[in-house]
Amino acid sequence: MSNEKIFALILEVINEVQNTAFSIENVEPDYYLGGELGIDSREMLEIWYEIEKRLSVKVHDYDKRDVYTLKDVIDIFEKQLVVEPAH
Repeated sequence: MSNEKIFALILEVINEVQNTAFSIENVEPDYYLGGELGIDSREMLEIWYEIEKRLSVKVHDYDKRDVYTLKDVIDIFEKQLVVEPAH
């Protein structure tokens, strides 16, 4: 799965959890999850769960630490999909 498709999926999930209308056109990968996007820790847990479910991957909790930007999240899932391809 391409970086752009992962980015679009993450934004789709964020929009569902937060009831927002973020898109690739109005959000940059370097936006901070808590800052520019206003995602709190409870919402982030929902977002992680939903993305993992849709991509059929499991991200270890230790990989979720020190994640601050959308790019950080994209990189984690991109790496997971190379290591553990979705079926």
